Amino acid sequence: MDKANEEKTGVMDMDISEELITRIVNEVLGSLTTDKKIQKAAEPDRVRLIRGNSVVYETFDTGNPNDKVTFKEILTIEESPNMATGFLKIEKSSFDWYLGYDELDYIIEGTLEVTYNGKKYSGHAGDVMFIPKETPVTFSSPDHCTFFFAAYPANWQDLCEEKK
Repeated sequence: MDKANEEKTGVMDMDISEELITRIVNEVLGSLTTDKKIQKAAEPDRVRLIRGNSVVYETFDTGNPNDKVTFKEILTIEESPNMATGFLKIEKSSFDWYLGYDELDYIIEGTLEVTYNGKKYSGHAGDVMFIPKETPVTFSSPDHCTFFFAAYPANWQDLCEEKK
């Protein structure tokens, strides 16, 4: 860079290492990441407080890539070995599901529809649904819904395959 350009831009001829550039880029990217951890306050082996606004949802595989369904379990199996807990969101989607476990769903917002044996049950914010184990259902929402679930036992994902 010539002297005139240095005066215009205020940039002097500096020797910047590749290592410094890499460190700066990594720090900037790290500050932009949306992969934040769930915030928990905990007493060892006892009370857990999960900050709801720290939950980052993941895609929930319904078998249909067009479905808009996301979820997040909020306690690990080590933290809660008997019961799984988390949040699930459905946006204008419908999917069949087999529950090989007991599930309790508290609807936070929107409309949750659960169809069993041809009958549709519609729940809204503040409502609770209980679905006993070994129940094939269709979960859906005509608009959107967010609900909190508690499933027993904690290894619910291992138990949700269709009975053969």
